Amino acid sequence: MTSTSTRSRIHNAILAATTGLVLTAAAMATADAADRGQRSGARATQSQAHKPRPPGDYTRHTEVRRTDNGHTRTDTWTGERGTATRQAEVVNDRANRTRTRNVEWTGPQGQQAKRTDVTQRTDSGYTRQSTATGPNGGIATRSVVATRDREAGTWTKDVTVDRTPPPAGDGG
Repeated sequence: MTSTSTRSRIHNAILAATTGLVLTAAAMATADAADRGQRSGARATQSQAHKPRPPGDYTRHTEVRRTDNGHTRTDTWTGERGTATRQAEVVNDRANRTRTRNVEWTGPQGQQAKRTDVTQRTDSGYTRQSTATGPNGGIATRSVVATRDREAGTWTKDVTVDRTPPPAGDGG
């Protein structure tokens, strides 16, 4: 028979792994939306109804602040399972034609995930290097090279994704 403590640890490990997958998938989906050719400030074509939402009833508070060279955004969700946060900082370096985005998530049980994107304009398009780390230590890297042919009116994009699974073990 399994003790309550063991069941609780198993439940928490499953919850942490599931949350990590959701956070990593959400991070990659965000980059995918940006990679579909959306410009800075443009809205996603995906409807709000299809975006992931926390389960159950919740409230969300969002705060966005402009900075001298970008912006910061903090989202806080409070619901039945606790409080989750997302903190993002975007820095634009016009001289080097780069945009850096750092995002950190904290789940209701303290699980954490992060993502960093560095996008650089080129004469014919852009490149983007992304790294996402899930709460269990799994890492996904994504490299994009996008090229625009103005005469043909087309974009060509090459994407490479590498995934490293989390370290073996029960996560604590």
